[in-house]
Amino acid sequence: MLPSSHRSYLGQQSKVALFHLLCSITGVWCSQVVVPQRVSAVLGKNVTLECRVEVGTNLTLTQSSWERRLPSGSVTVAVYNPEFGTSIPPEFINRLYFRSPSSHDATIVLENVGFSDVGIYTCKVATFPLGNTQASTTVNVLVEPKVYVSAGSTALIDGGNETVVATCIAERARPPAEVSWESNLFGQSEVQLFDDVNGTTSTQVRYIWHPTRHVQGHTLTCVVRHPALQSDFRIPYQLNVQFAPDISVVGYDGDWYVGRENVQMTCKANANPPAHHFRWIRLDSEMPEGVEIINSTLLFLRPLHRNDSGVYRCEVANDINLRSRDVRILIQEQSQAERSNSITVAGAVMGAVLALFLIAVFIIVILTARKTPPTAFTDKVIDLPPTHKPPPPYSERAPAVPLGVHASQVAWLCQTRRAERRYELADRQQQQQQPSSRPVQAGTQGSNQQPSRLEWVCHQSGTDRVFINHREHYV
Repeated sequence: MLPSSHRSYLGQQSKVALFHLLCSITGVWCSQVVVPQRVSAVLGKNVTLECRVEVGTNLTLTQSSWERRLPSGSVTVAVYNPEFGTSIPPEFINRLYFRSPSSHDATIVLENVGFSDVGIYTCKVATFPLGNTQASTTVNVLVEPKVYVSAGSTALIDGGNETVVATCIAERARPPAEVSWESNLFGQSEVQLFDDVNGTTSTQVRYIWHPTRHVQGHTLTCVVRHPALQSDFRIPYQLNVQFAPDISVVGYDGDWYVGRENVQMTCKANANPPAHHFRWIRLDSEMPEGVEIINSTLLFLRPLHRNDSGVYRCEVANDINLRSRDVRILIQEQSQAERSNSITVAGAVMGAVLALFLIAVFIIVILTARKTPPTAFTDKVIDLPPTHKPPPPYSERAPAVPLGVHASQVAWLCQTRRAERRYELADRQQQQQQPSSRPVQAGTQGSNQQPSRLEWVCHQSGTDRVFINHREHYV
């Protein structure tokens, strides 16, 4: 979108074009004066007042001039005559002139514009035989602001209270300048306006923020916008946050051992303002001999001893505060490389001993197994069926022995019954050899006689075993 002054100027140009068209069509004698409606001049600089003259056919330019309207009336500030040249009054002779006077151009330049130059200016054109034609423009004086940035009244201290970081000032501007801060911090801006002489205004914008050391060195930017400026005016401001020393100790690598040489510890500090005090002390004992302190470095001038182990403290101070850092030093008998080798050797020895022990145990087990005789079963071993197996079929099981009968009694009965059977067998053989008419007794029948339950048990088990019915009890 075009500014209003440009739109006005384009409107004037369209009027001039329309004027030329009407003059050419109608053939009427006419003339036209074109000037901008408003002109903004910057205080102390030059301003150009344009005036274009369009003279119709059969018209002659006799004179062009500029007049200024004052409360007391109009005064002429410049005159151009094609025949006699230019004329400028004494009060403007040193700072006003025609840019390129001609029958088509009556533009003037006013130098070193001041507030007294504000007003309405009229461009007049006299033609023959038509007469005078004129157009007016208003001159407004802009005051370009003087821009600068000032630091806050108090120093920025890390962790301090909310304070004014900086103030951006656009001083004595007309109209008032637009001022702002550009920043990625979580601060806030406060705007103040102050009226000055000659209708100018000063604008001050303060930036308020809680200081923190993490943004030390970051930049704020003051941005000023004003019609008298061709572009935005930008002023960077670097933050300066003061903080106590942040200490770190370098040099101790955890591998200090007896006899190590050329070792040292250096105390480093990040501080603003810079640290100006360094001090090394030992907390658990006196500082050992053969140790020298050079600035911030603790230097061991001799090989390390076992009693160099201890707690050492580095103290650092600046204008803000004093801080310290403790370091616990342990002096080993051997270096880490030597300790690693010792551990490796010890592991190898232990592995070899364990291997030999396992081999010896294996050999002993084998030899013991070879010398052990096979398990012998006595005649009185009671063979019980496993409890986890189902009982054998009834036809294969031995007859049950009453619960009241002990295994030893069963064995005795079996022996007694076998002895009786031997006698019976002997008698049966004799009877077969000497047949008799005597009837065979019951119980001494032939081989078809069925044995009793106890006989069957003894016969099935022999003299070496006794079976107990699993349904009644186990022995």
